[in-house]
Amino acid sequence: MYLQNLVMKRLLLLLTVLSFSNFLFAYPITPCPLRKLVVESEYIVWATVLDAGSLKRTKKNEHVWERDFARIVIHEILQGKLKSDTILVYFTSGMICPAPGVLYEEETALVFLDKREKEDGYEIHALSYGVKHGLSETEYAIYRTRIKEMQTIIKDYDKKECTDVILDWLVKCAAEKCTRWEGVYELSPSSHFMSYYDHGETFRREIYLSSQQRKQLFEVLLAIDTLSYADMGLADITRGINDSALLEFLKVKLTRVEGPYFWEAKDIMRRIADLTDNNELRNILKKADDLYSAYTDEEKAEVKKILSDFIDAMKKASLKRNPTAFGDGNT
Repeated sequence: MYLQNLVMKRLLLLLTVLSFSNFLFAYPITPCPLRKLVVESEYIVWATVLDAGSLKRTKKNEHVWERDFARIVIHEILQGKLKSDTILVYFTSGMICPAPGVLYEEETALVFLDKREKEDGYEIHALSYGVKHGLSETEYAIYRTRIKEMQTIIKDYDKKECTDVILDWLVKCAAEKCTRWEGVYELSPSSHFMSYYDHGETFRREIYLSSQQRKQLFEVLLAIDTLSYADMGLADITRGINDSALLEFLKVKLTRVEGPYFWEAKDIMRRIADLTDNNELRNILKKADDLYSAYTDEEKAEVKKILSDFIDAMKKASLKRNPTAFGDGNT
């Protein structure tokens, strides 16, 4: 309920902004993690952008929304068949919400594509979800392996067998930093605020994970140096494994948050408050949630004080003991 209230506040703020925008129709789409990208995309390529530009408006193309384009040279095709190693990809960089799929000059990216229906060229599948920017060669190799594995799963396994195999695959994604969101979102969609916009059938697949799989992800979590927003789902998935260790881990990470205002800080605070069920921490957290921005010096100072107050209060807040819970941290 607490998370739902926060999402509703952010949604109302977003709608207020959009109501004064030309992009009102461009509403957030259902999140599209890697498994869905592999299932839905016609083509998957590893490519470098040779150049980029925008179409000039003419009577012939005035109805065309995707005016920006990039000419890409393909190094490897992971899905589909293309006749040329150099193709044109069209997109709309001027969109605000949802974020568009964009390609930048000279970058090398993993791109998920579809053939355009009425015009020549290709378009990026699922907007911003369909481009993986800034991947190193090692990270690309991880994505490549996961993609090939999913293609095998789609081809070789029947529906009944698929469940366990896909869970194993999602755990592999969640265990790697570069593909973490791809796995965590499907295992625990409600851990990410974008699940509010998911129009598909979302459910927490984490309940089907084995104890060994959850312990594996717990070890992954404890090895993380600096927590990001995508890592927060791991804390939710592994709740109950050893909550005493989880609480201490989150407390340490919160003290290392830098800067005057971070989403990561509030999400760590929220989970600490949940683990302790401490009223003082919840009241401090509410002050943080009521502060929508931190742009002025006064707002930044207020956020800094809220964070400091929370850190001081959490030092004496212990784990809430629940006799009906399970896991090493609750016994």
